[in-house]
Amino acid sequence: MKLIIQIALGILLAYAVMGLGFLAFTAYVEHEAKMQIQEALMEVKAQQAIQLRNIKLSKQEKIEKRKQEIIAEQNRKQRAIKKAEDDKLKQEAWLKIYKPRPDCETYTSDEHMVECVEYRSEQRRKFEAAYRKLNIN
Repeated sequence: MKLIIQIALGILLAYAVMGLGFLAFTAYVEHEAKMQIQEALMEVKAQQAIQLRNIKLSKQEKIEKRKQEIIAEQNRKQRAIKKAEDDKLKQEAWLKIYKPRPDCETYTSDEHMVECVEYRSEQRRKFEAAYRKLNIN
C-alpha cells in the first residue's frame, strides 16, 4: 500500500511539475507576444508620424511654391507695365523730335518714296542710338 501511495504521489508531483512548467512556458510565450505587439505598434506609430510630417511638408512646399509663382507673376506684370510705359515715352519722344522732310509729304515717284523711307529709317536709327545712350547713363 505504501508503494501505491508513493507511486500516486510521484504521479501527482510529476503532473504538478508539468503543470507549473506549462504555466511558465505559457507566460513566457505571452510575454514575447506582447513585446512583439508593442514593437509593431511603435513601428506603426513611427510610420504614421513620418507620413504626417511628410504631408505637412508637402503642404508647406505647395504653399511656398504657390507664393513664389504669385511673386513671379507680379514681377512679370510689373516689368510688362514698365516696358509699356517706357515704350510709350520713347514713342512720344520720337514724335516730338522727328520732323519729316517737307518734300516727303507727297511722293512723286517710287524712287522718291524710297528716299523718304530711307531718310525716316536713318533718323529713327539715330534716335534709337541716342535714346539708348541716354537710358544707359
